[in-house]
Amino acid sequence: MTLTILSEDSPNPKNSKLKSGHGLAVHITIKGISLLYDFGPGGTLIPNSEKLGIKLEDVDAAILSHGHYDHSGDIKTFLEVNSKAVIYHGRDAFAHRWSISSGSPREVGIPAEIRELREEKPERFALINDLYDREDFVILPAAPGLRSKPSGNSLLLTGSEGERLQDDFVDELTLVFRGEKGLVVLTGCSHRGVLNIAEQIKAYCSKCPVNALIGGFHLRNNEESEDNIRHIADQLAEILPDSRIYSGHCTESTAGNILGETFGKRYGKMYTGRILNF
Repeated sequence: MTLTILSEDSPNPKNSKLKSGHGLAVHITIKGISLLYDFGPGGTLIPNSEKLGIKLEDVDAAILSHGHYDHSGDIKTFLEVNSKAVIYHGRDAFAHRWSISSGSPREVGIPAEIRELREEKPERFALINDLYDREDFVILPAAPGLRSKPSGNSLLLTGSEGERLQDDFVDELTLVFRGEKGLVVLTGCSHRGVLNIAEQIKAYCSKCPVNALIGGFHLRNNEESEDNIRHIADQLAEILPDSRIYSGHCTESTAGNILGETFGKRYGKMYTGRILNF
């Protein structure tokens, strides 16, 4: 099983020709199946795939972690080069979404042209409401749980103008693979809370070892206190005591450093073009 990070916030330290940007896209090959998890912010998916030798036209299925622009930006260009893959998405992924992190609301949802494309080509999109279990991969719906969610969620809204409410991210999808040494788990931003997602994984298969948890944990420097991040890291280490952790995208430097201290050699950072084998 091979994961290739096609688009991520951090540039590749050895290949400046790869385009990085605020967003996420990951390609996966497992047992002859080609999958795509998220699409990046726009303008990175196609050129990076070509440079890394990933044939997007061969992708068999795609999963949208949640409906923000930085995870959906290249859906249109993906569908132009791929004629077969269905894009799995959660409930309300295509709703209007906003951020008030800078004061005035600004749109951060899926771009309008992609929302229109879904209406034009409904056969290329599939709604996931419940656990979706295939032989080659598993999609978990929005994680339940009572543990904390990112503080930054309070700055993220959903709904039409004049009817905006705090976003509860019911569309968030987690992707799980059964690897040779245990489960390999991908999350986009963990808006439902990385601890809730970790517990959801253990509830899905309590006897399965979790080899790796990979993705964004939405732990931003100006939104989470250092004490809270340490608490989250300690709790994550209790839930996943033997797992490798790879974080990036919306996991900023303070959280990355604390996760590195907590998990030691089992922690790694994501960057554009990084390849992980399991």
